[in-house]
Amino acid sequence: MSIRVMTLVWDGYPGGGSELLTLLALADWSDDQGRCYPSMSAIADKTRLSRSQAQRVVHNLIGAGFVSVEGNENGGRPGSTRRYLINLQQMRAERGRTHATGSAHATGRTDAAEGSHGCAERGRTHATQTVSEPSKNRQGGDKPPVSSKAADPCPYQAIVDLYHEAMPNNPRCKIIGKSRKAAIKARWQEAAALTCKPFGYVTREEGLAAWKQFFEICADSDFLTGQVPGTNGRPSFVAGIDFLTSPSGFAKTLENTYHRTTEPSAGRTSTGAASQDALFRGAI
Repeated sequence: MSIRVMTLVWDGYPGGGSELLTLLALADWSDDQGRCYPSMSAIADKTRLSRSQAQRVVHNLIGAGFVSVEGNENGGRPGSTRRYLINLQQMRAERGRTHATGSAHATGRTDAAEGSHGCAERGRTHATQTVSEPSKNRQGGDKPPVSSKAADPCPYQAIVDLYHEAMPNNPRCKIIGKSRKAAIKARWQEAAALTCKPFGYVTREEGLAAWKQFFEICADSDFLTGQVPGTNGRPSFVAGIDFLTSPSGFAKTLENTYHRTTEPSAGRTSTGAASQDALFRGAI
């Protein structure tokens, strides 16, 4: 057991429930680098979940970027177990955001940050009350700034709606659970501070406009929309909201990894490789 990793999970993970319990279980098995290799049955027993529930929770944590499979990612030999790695850097980043925004000294509000000390619901209540009176915002104007403070809650549903609108044939997001919210919130805050187009925004309205543009360009990728045939008999890859808001999927999309073709697909309007490069690579 690593007390160091346990502390990071307690302080840094923004969610709760089965996801938090599972992360704590993994931390209980891990070394100081966050590595552990329990079987899925062991995870289910320790968290008091069924095996299928444990698999779903672990999959959500992997999709949100809090856990990765470091070894035996493809199953390995029969009977062998996976080796998991808790993303300590992600935990520190979440903890840093909580400490920077959840402190009464930092914002003038007590328990304002969503998820501060595990009290996510109370944090959301305070955040909503603050947004309902934008005229009182110290920065002025009638639009709350996107600064990761409690006055600026992440518009989860609005982002998901933009994804559905731009990519209607990609997997539908039917449930916005805690792990999915954590991933969307992390990318929302990360994108606000970026200096590459279309991101880098101050207001909520600007943020949603940037995400709309992001999803529209994702929709123009043959790879992300399942237009590229799979290899070795595998089905085509189709990106869902979990992939696009995961740390690696989000970064690779911004880096133009999935817009390699220059010919637009039939029936879809293409922005063209040159304009995509300008959008995703050009610094503001």
